[in-house]
Amino acid sequence: MLNTLRIQNMALIPAVEINFGEHFNVLTGETGAGKSIIIGSLNFIFGDKLSVNAIRHGADFARVTAVFDDTIIVRTLHANGKSEIRVNDEPMTIKGLREVAGNLIDIHGQHDTEKLLDPKNHLNILDAFAKTDLTAYQAAYAQLQALQNELATYGDNPEERARLLDLYQYQINEIEQANLSEDEEETLQQRALVLRNAEKLSEGLQAVVDNLSDADSGLGMAQKKLVSVEQYDQKLQAWAERLGAASGEVTDILIDLRDYLDGTDFSEDALENVYDRLDEIKNLKRKYGATVVDVLAFCEKTKAEQLRLLSAGDTIQKLQAQITEQTAVVNRLASELTAVRQAAADKLGTQLIEQLKDLGIEQTQFKVQFAAVAPKANGADAVEFLFSANVGEPVRPLAQIISGGEMSRLMLAVKTVANPEPNKTLVFDEIDTGISGKMGVALASKLAALSQQSQIIVVTHLASVAAAGDTHFLIQKNVNENQTITNVYPLDSAAREQEIARIIGGGDTALAHARALLIGKQK
Repeated sequence: MLNTLRIQNMALIPAVEINFGEHFNVLTGETGAGKSIIIGSLNFIFGDKLSVNAIRHGADFARVTAVFDDTIIVRTLHANGKSEIRVNDEPMTIKGLREVAGNLIDIHGQHDTEKLLDPKNHLNILDAFAKTDLTAYQAAYAQLQALQNELATYGDNPEERARLLDLYQYQINEIEQANLSEDEEETLQQRALVLRNAEKLSEGLQAVVDNLSDADSGLGMAQKKLVSVEQYDQKLQAWAERLGAASGEVTDILIDLRDYLDGTDFSEDALENVYDRLDEIKNLKRKYGATVVDVLAFCEKTKAEQLRLLSAGDTIQKLQAQITEQTAVVNRLASELTAVRQAAADKLGTQLIEQLKDLGIEQTQFKVQFAAVAPKANGADAVEFLFSANVGEPVRPLAQIISGGEMSRLMLAVKTVANPEPNKTLVFDEIDTGISGKMGVALASKLAALSQQSQIIVVTHLASVAAAGDTHFLIQKNVNENQTITNVYPLDSAAREQEIARIIGGGDTALAHARALLIGKQK
């Protein structure tokens, strides 16, 4: 239920708070007073776009807040065009907002009837009317899907399984023939770095060898001289030993460097071979995993899947038998659903025709057209509503034939006899277009009845509809200090009499009529 609607800086509204009643709420006001601003604010809070031109002159933003029983939605449009959405104080995308709002409220204007026009929604309406119990069917269908999904892991047929086995064997062979090791790629990359810089490396190392060779000769001579004089000072012995060790270390390094230079292949062929191997590893990673470890893991997993398929004969036969049996169960339950729906379809058509006659569409024809489809989550039926409002005209799909005014009344009739979502708030924007007199009284009666199932908010120009409401708001435009401002006022009994009298036409007679309407509601 929509408890509170707050509007800030929206067009002519600086700030308004509307606290709605639980059942039948009506909003009235003179033409141009701002009723469209209220409906536009509701549409904005539930996902519609809003131009920055709708922001009140001089304000930096427009904001609408909708407070439901367990949900608070706040949407703000800034002057720079950016929109901010929060649901229960958490940021929300426009897609998420529409999903949340779609579960809370339906806003029906004369042309806002896409859901009823879409045949995909007709089956839900029929099921709501028929009170169709889908529990057994949906459980059986879910079990069938689980069996089919399990069988699909073995391939849909022997040819598919053979194809999978060939694929698995190819993948296993390709990976195993590559003879990968976990650290090989890193080693190859280091080797490529060496080979790419072979000339610089060779020149640098040769210079090092030459320099160390000179140092080695000098160190040896120095060490011999130091040994020859150490007899004169005992402290010199330790230095002589250190020079000897350094000379030996330099000699060892020289040997290793010369071996490195002699044993390293700096050829272009060697570099090309490294690149070829790296490309082979890269190709395998592209196919089977982000790293060599992943590729090896994929190979092991594929071997296990190959083994599972090779030993799956008995399992497949068992699954196929279960699927055949479960398909029969699903088809039987689907046929039972179809029978229930077809029996309800005629009753739905009869009741809708009666409702529409009360609303001034006297020559209505209505038919539910069935088509068989493959079993799905809601059965094996596709249905579409066909309609005609004129004698001699055949029934056709709603989208091809129904007018805006007829559509609004059909929508109300559907909600009255088969409300598929009774917990939603229903907003009707000028549903009374083209209706007056007895039809207006009938419309008011139907809205009042519907408000016992769902919270109703109606923008109306009809006195009979206004009088039928439980909670009445007046939308009024005033000029204050050279500013035009729209306000929304809850009306008490006396103010309701005056407003309904205004709708009727004013004067003492209208006031008496207004009182009579309100008294009639109380009875």
